[in-house]
Amino acid sequence: MLILAGIAAAGAAIFLSAGSQPATACNRTAGCAMDALQEGHDMMQDGRAAENMRAAQENINAFKRQQAADEAAIRARSARK
Repeated sequence: MLILAGIAAAGAAIFLSAGSQPATACNRTAGCAMDALQEGHDMMQDGRAAENMRAAQENINAFKRQQAADEAAIRARSARK
């Protein structure tokens, strides 16, 4: 479920950022927004989206471990005082 939410969020970010490009960036009939949607679809099909979600989850876990270690160090220093 978390992976689906992440993929949906990534797709929404790609879709929303597609409109932020200058108008001269793409002059095809379908436009750049379709390119962004196609890229998101391709990422889901070839596994890049799942790979990126795993990497993101690893970063979150590493951040939480570092945060816990920092808090433990602060508690240890304040206990010595």
